[in-house]
Parts: sequence; C-alpha cells; structure tokens
Amino acid sequence: MSKVNTAVEDNIFIRYLVIIVGMIIACIGINGFIRPAHLLSGGVPGISTAINYLTGINIGILTFLINIPIFILGFIYLEKSFCVFSLINMILYSILLGLTQNIGDIIPVKDILLQSVFGGILAGIGSGLVFRTKSSLGGTDIIAAILKIKKNIQVKDTTLGINILIVLVSGMLFGIELALYTLIEMFLSASSMNLVKDAMNSQKSVMVISRESESIAKDIMTIVHRGVTFLEAEGAYTKEKKRIIYCIVSSNEIPKIKEIALNYDKKSFISVNDVTEVKGRGFKEKYL
Repeated sequence: MSKVNTAVEDNIFIRYLVIIVGMIIACIGINGFIRPAHLLSGGVPGISTAINYLTGINIGILTFLINIPIFILGFIYLEKSFCVFSLINMILYSILLGLTQNIGDIIPVKDILLQSVFGGILAGIGSGLVFRTKSSLGGTDIIAAILKIKKNIQVKDTTLGINILIVLVSGMLFGIELALYTLIEMFLSASSMNLVKDAMNSQKSVMVISRESESIAKDIMTIVHRGVTFLEAEGAYTKEKKRIIYCIVSSNEIPKIKEIALNYDKKSFISVNDVTEVKGRGFKEKYL
C-alpha cells in the first residue's frame, strides 16, 4: 500500500491541499491554454466552454448549473462520501474556473498546437490529482465513476468516449481543424489523468518457472512478504512436470523477485505482466 495515498486519504488538510492544487492546475490548463485557442476541454467544463463561446455567460456559473442533475445520479449510485467530497470540489472548481476565466491574457502562448498539448496535459494532471484523493471534480467524472463501479468500464475510456462527442460539437461550431486540435488535447488529458491517478499504485503479476520453485517461493514469502501460489504445469516438449510460481507484487518489488529467482537458478524463466486491478490482502484497492 502506498504511504502517500494513505496520508492523502487520512489527513483532511493534506487531502484538500492536493485537491486545490489539482484544481488550480486544471484551471490553468483550461483557461490559460484551451479557451484562448478556442478549443473545448473535457467533460462539463468543455460543454460550459462551448456555451460560453456562444452566450458569454461565465464559465463557472455554467459548470455549476450543468452539474446539478449529474450529482443527483451520483448520490443514487455512488458512495455518499465520494459524492459529498465531489460536490464540495465541484463548487470550489466552479468558483476557480470563474475567477481564472481571463488568465489566458497573461500567458504569452499563441501557438494552437502548444496550447492543445499543454492545455490537455495540465487539465489531465489536475483531474488525476483530485482522483487520487478518492473524489472528483464532479461533472462527467461522476458519470465515469458510476460506469466504473457498475460496469467496470475504465475511467479513461468513459472520459475519452464523452470527449469524442464534445469533439463532434466542436467540429460543428468551429470547424474541423479546431476539432482535430481538440481531439489531441483530449487524448493527452485522458492519458495524463490516468497516469497521475494510478501513479505509485501499480501492480504486476509475476510467473517464475524454475527447478528451485520451493526455495524461491519461500524467499518471496519471507523476504518480500507476498503470497505465492503454485500452478502445476507440464513441458509440452520434454513432458517434464513443473511448478510455476505465481504472485502479485507492486512494481517496485519486481527487482527483488528477479534477484531471488536468479540467485537460486540462473536459468529461471520469469514473466512479468501489468495488472489492471487487484482486490485482496496487502493491496490498496483502487476506488476508480
């Protein structure tokens, strides 16, 4: 379990420090880079930005109003603590978006490609930091959370899917060229959000095939303190019976696993694979 994640969730002051920092970064991305380029950001801020372009209504007010029906669904389907924190965040985020609406005037970047890249990355980093606190910025994050809990659809996939619809709107309002730049920005936003959200909480599955499986498994349990499962196997060519060591570990424990296996058997066969989600003793469960 990540000590960083635990400290963030258990300490309300650290938690809201991370949330506010994430919001400020997201606001700089949206109002400092995305809006000046007439691109659309992701989710509710993107919808609000499109309406803002057409009506001139403050983006913070629009974000707040659009969030109301979404939060009603959130309180029905999600953990109440998640929704309460997200509601507080949404109000703070709406205020910060409104207050920073003209921050683009003091950022001397006018290249639309740079605005797409840095706007998307900053918006994604901001959202990812908030997700790490087991809350969200509201809006389509709530919809993504519902689909993750109920249908196990990854947050980044829902976010990207919703954003593609926003890209279509962008194309109809501002032309295909701006829509394509918007697509670049949204892809980078979804990718950076997922990277920040899952940083330092990455697990790997490890399979070790060796003649010294008993000794290797014992050291993994006593030194690395991870549970081990033996899988019975047979070599297709040699017909030799083998025991495969299977275990789930954190990514930073992989070097130690390799060291243990190779110390006992230089010819050990080691396979390491990414794991999307782990539930069980010794691992921090991802809420989203």
